[in-house]
Amino acid sequence: MSSSPNAGSYPWVVCAVSLLLVFFGQGAMFVLNVELKPIAESMGWPRELPSLGYTAAFFGAGIGALYFGPLSERFGMGNVALIGALSIGSGTFLAGYVETPGQLMLIFGLLIGLFGNACLFAPLMAHVMRWFERNRGLALGIATSGQSVGGAIWPYVITWLDGAVGWRDTFHIYGLLCFALMVPLTLLLRRPAPSAVTTGTRTAASGGRAFGLPGGLATAVLCAAIVGCCIPMSIPLVHLKAYGTDLGFAPQAAAAALSLALFASLASRILGGMLADRIGGLKTLLIGSGVQCVMLAAISQARDMPTLYAACIAFGLGYGGVIGMYAYIVREYFPPAGATRRIAWIFLFGTIGMAAGGWLGGRLFDATGSYESAFLAGSAINVVQLVIVAMLLVRSRPAMRLAAA
Repeated sequence: MSSSPNAGSYPWVVCAVSLLLVFFGQGAMFVLNVELKPIAESMGWPRELPSLGYTAAFFGAGIGALYFGPLSERFGMGNVALIGALSIGSGTFLAGYVETPGQLMLIFGLLIGLFGNACLFAPLMAHVMRWFERNRGLALGIATSGQSVGGAIWPYVITWLDGAVGWRDTFHIYGLLCFALMVPLTLLLRRPAPSAVTTGTRTAASGGRAFGLPGGLATAVLCAAIVGCCIPMSIPLVHLKAYGTDLGFAPQAAAAALSLALFASLASRILGGMLADRIGGLKTLLIGSGVQCVMLAAISQARDMPTLYAACIAFGLGYGGVIGMYAYIVREYFPPAGATRRIAWIFLFGTIGMAAGGWLGGRLFDATGSYESAFLAGSAINVVQLVIVAMLLVRSRPAMRLAAA
């Protein structure tokens, strides 16, 4: 193969395989989201407890990515992805046997999180970007859209399976599906990624600085920003179906609210990536986060199906491309060397935010008996994130930017 990342069609194969692995890997989380209320009711638990399984999975994924991200550069993305595929298949299958909250949190924290999605999402995002000089935003949007495609499909499938076989066998079936489909996909990622190269589209900053800040401090600010957008993002993704049934909607109609949000986010990921290639990652992040903030507040006030569906669609159009933009910004403003580890650190804090949001939504519901306070609290946190991103945008100057690789 040519040394150019854009040579041939294989980079797009990497992009498509990454989409499918994210689709199945993140799908394990959607199984828990959709089954949250049935699990709580059948086990006699408050909703906070199954929400903690979601929390444990995201926290484990963030911690694990610090190790598996750099490991994917040493031993190959295919080998690391294989670990993730086997762990997610095992974890979801075993989740069908849980009897205690501790078992659920252990399975999701270790198998779905630490050894599962830690091997997939952040490492795959860094891996995809190494294959592209041009169209990096588009490629990243396609790869991350596995979450959105999963969101458009899995809630319907899981709700149907739950009605047919119950939540335990739903987990069993999903685990077997992961073994059958994810493991073969990892074989397509055996080719080593090209070395990082500089595009020359940005003016290099000296000393590893970004936004006029030392590299470490600039990374820490991005870590704070991603927490501020992931907490409000996570609350509806975990609790939308339960919220819909609390409003009196049938389970399928309630699941449709989550599906619409995630299906809309599919378009947002692709269009957001294309927009980032034109106006930059920071501006794209600010736009998406702003829409997410406003629409989360709108969801909190929705009481009928048309209003909820409309707010969920707009919410999805806002949040869809947000997470991928952090990886894009790292490639845009920081040196190529160490980018995978820097992305892993930022995604660690993203998973902390996602984990905290899932727990916070359940905690505030248990405390108030309503999701309105949870959604409004998330919107308020989102405002803080918007202030941080706006500050970075003001500080960014062409002379401070580094060429992406």
